Amino acid sequence: MEKTDLRNALMAQLWRMYRMDIMFYLREFLVGETALLECLNAYSQPLTPSVISEEMHLSRARTANILRTVRGKGFIEMQVAEDDRRKMYVTLTEAGKRHLAEKHVYLERYFDMYVDVLGEENISGLTALLKVTADSEDKLMTMFGKDGLKQRIEGEE
Repeated sequence: MEKTDLRNALMAQLWRMYRMDIMFYLREFLVGETALLECLNAYSQPLTPSVISEEMHLSRARTANILRTVRGKGFIEMQVAEDDRRKMYVTLTEAGKRHLAEKHVYLERYFDMYVDVLGEENISGLTALLKVTADSEDKLMTMFGKDGLKQRIEGEE
């Protein structure tokens, strides 16, 4: 199969998956409030909004909006740094941890059904391909660098 055909087939299937109804429920683990809570939960220390923004690949404005929302729900606390009053530290509250645990129960049920539908062999193959995909990011970044990759993709050599 030609490289162009491979690329087009991959893009078509990814777009098809993106439009699936079930993806609506999974997106929250990748972007938005739940993803931000996951980011905080992954670290054993408070994070600054700028670190969260970088980790999640979000603009500072989008990060600030999400922080405001989850703070209003009582899922996070924000504390002014003692050494620098301009700096804020964000931590996950117990309510935030409980909310995240409830989301995980839902996600585990979903993936249990997904395994039942696709079967062990397909899930194993899909998991292996997803690992190869995730591992390839380092190779791409090594080849082109973060800014170089963007330029290459945009056609600016």
